[in-house]
Amino acid sequence: MLSACLIPAAAVTASIGLHIWQKPLRPAKIEGVHRSFPFFIRAAYVWLLIASGLWVLAAWADHSGGIWGAARHALTVGFIATMVFSIGQRVLPAFGGARVLYSPGLMFASLATLTLGCALRVGSEIPAYEGYSQIAWHVLPCSAVIELLAVSLFAVNLLATFARPPAHLRSVIAVN
Repeated sequence: MLSACLIPAAAVTASIGLHIWQKPLRPAKIEGVHRSFPFFIRAAYVWLLIASGLWVLAAWADHSGGIWGAARHALTVGFIATMVFSIGQRVLPAFGGARVLYSPGLMFASLATLTLGCALRVGSEIPAYEGYSQIAWHVLPCSAVIELLAVSLFAVNLLATFARPPAHLRSVIAVN
């Protein structure tokens, strides 16, 4: 039980230590990405805090695996995947030959659908598996389809980004 309580303490300490909740000294570098980028980075840390809280709750009150499942999903999809979708679309094009992200709109769509799918999954997994609601069982497959759509949007955006020539070569190619 004590180790389960250390997880939220570590999550809170990390988010405070990284100054996630403070107003930044300078505006975020969002050139080439969707302007919601800072929001989704913070949302990822919210998912980390939710996951750690669910971890503690699961250690005390999980009967059928629903709380453990929700905690794992909040951590893996809510925190990790949201960070990958946010930072990946910001950094990978630059590291992949100084490219510009194909569509900031697709970036937002992938992050919004990922967040929606994760919220539906985490919010319905506990009542479904713990036996509190039969309706929640119908939400679970919908959340999976929404999250699959998010992954597809993320992949399409990066594939389209890497299919185009790097930014510094576009003017050379256009002239020829």
